[in-house]
Amino acid sequence: MVTGRAKSHKLITAMTISHLLKAVQIPRTHGKTRRTGAVKLHRTPKSEVVERVRAILDRKGLTLYQVSLRTQNLYGRSSPYFVPHNLYYELDVGTFSPSLHQLLALSKISKYRFNDWLRVFGFSPERIPELQLLLPSKRTMVLDSTVDDPESWIPWFRNKPGPREAPSIAPLGQFIELSEARRLRSFQVDSDSFIYAKVGRQDVLAFPNLLPGSIVRVNTKITKTLAPRNASPDCLFLLEHAAGFCCCRLQALGEGRVLPLSTHLPYAQVELKLHEEARILGVLDLEIRPLIARVQPEVPRALARYWKPLSLPPEQVKLSRLLRNARSRMGLSFREASVLSRRIASELGDEQYFAAPGSLSDYETQDAPPRHVQKVITLCAIYGLHFSTFLKSSDLHSQDAGQEPIPDNLVPRKTPTKFQKNRKEFNQFSGQQLLELLRRWEPVPFFLRNLLPELSGLKSLSLHDFFWVGDEQKPLHPLLVNGLILIINRHKKKPIYSRSHPLWQQPLYVVLKRDGTYICGCCSLENDVLVIHSYSPAYLQPEKLRNHDDAEVVGLVVTVARRLNGPSLS
Repeated sequence: MVTGRAKSHKLITAMTISHLLKAVQIPRTHGKTRRTGAVKLHRTPKSEVVERVRAILDRKGLTLYQVSLRTQNLYGRSSPYFVPHNLYYELDVGTFSPSLHQLLALSKISKYRFNDWLRVFGFSPERIPELQLLLPSKRTMVLDSTVDDPESWIPWFRNKPGPREAPSIAPLGQFIELSEARRLRSFQVDSDSFIYAKVGRQDVLAFPNLLPGSIVRVNTKITKTLAPRNASPDCLFLLEHAAGFCCCRLQALGEGRVLPLSTHLPYAQVELKLHEEARILGVLDLEIRPLIARVQPEVPRALARYWKPLSLPPEQVKLSRLLRNARSRMGLSFREASVLSRRIASELGDEQYFAAPGSLSDYETQDAPPRHVQKVITLCAIYGLHFSTFLKSSDLHSQDAGQEPIPDNLVPRKTPTKFQKNRKEFNQFSGQQLLELLRRWEPVPFFLRNLLPELSGLKSLSLHDFFWVGDEQKPLHPLLVNGLILIINRHKKKPIYSRSHPLWQQPLYVVLKRDGTYICGCCSLENDVLVIHSYSPAYLQPEKLRNHDDAEVVGLVVTVARRLNGPSLS
């Protein structure tokens, strides 16, 4: 029998717990897209995942029992590849998350792609390069541009009707417009010939031609025919050595030895023997430079003093050594790496992406991958690892996986909502202007498409925020030499110019003249007169225009894409 005092005590306890839960305010994300920081995370309800898995297996004429039995026969019941027969129940109650081994087994049995199975369960491998770009980086890292979904839809463009020549500087919206979306696989992307890297703040040997945070494209084919001895003085290489990566000029010393050159920052001069202590990965041919938050380069003591070169590690190593080498190359302690993982967990809204310092230390003592896929994505992001390299070092062979794409309605994938009705018109849209644009940019780095707001600092972008500068004959700033695309912030119209700042720190502005032409350069506003300062190799007098009468500032340049190599920015 419950007394009145006991009932009162239970009521007070229940009310206290209720108030505590309200104070905590745990967010509900049932099937909603949560925006935390810079990366979107789609929390899929467990019941929806169960229905998707059931529909995918049913499409192949399989039941979960049959899949479980086949994994038992192929790998054994005690194997990490074994898929339990009560998978649906465990997913529904939220007590289970599939491992990499189990997802690979599902891929092999169903013949559907391994990465698509990752997406079915809410793990997006394409987030790895996104996180690699968003996180601050001490050292230069090679980005994983190969994990993009080939079945994803890309918004595409066509020339506007009527004969029109592309001007030297103009917003893209003047001569192209949105057209029908296309599958990523429909574009010819030569992923084996080009790699991308993000320049770190502690190994900017090419400063100020490259800045911390610059994204560079590296042509790996040129190195087969171009040696450092035959390269031009402005040629920049991506060099790999035991201590990491760096973008720099090289001086050939003979007998297969090279010297990385730094003309502005006091890095130690260390000779490296090719193929033993260093390898040239390629020649830089494109830079995408964010200008919104310039980071000052650093010269750490370890690179300022002479350091003894070590032999390059083998390309294929076990997981424990791979993680140890990668963390050392990125210049991270366990505590620093854990702080970065905390930021990833905050960005993605999932605590499973966090890795404690002790856990990171344990990963370097064992060759089995972490049980949770979230930890794998975190390790690849903070250590600059390619997802495929991680799998190989874990003895997970992707050649055993299926090759068929999972249909759009069964995998979380954004689908286009608008299509051109006249498909014949769409097939004929490739005009001279668009072909010329693509020819200078090709191959297009599609894996960066979701990061344009982060690279520009703009929440929403339109074609009129993108300026084509590929035909500018007399650029007024070295950063515009061999320029391709600018992104501008139209809300920043007040020009700022400081004579005490070096050239690489001067902001750039796009100015519209009354005759309808555009110019781009450093500007200052003096007594209601716009002064356009020229830093062209050929001397040009500053142009003076009456503000709002002769010309007006369109906006501040926040991102520049340009071909390399160009004049120095010193």
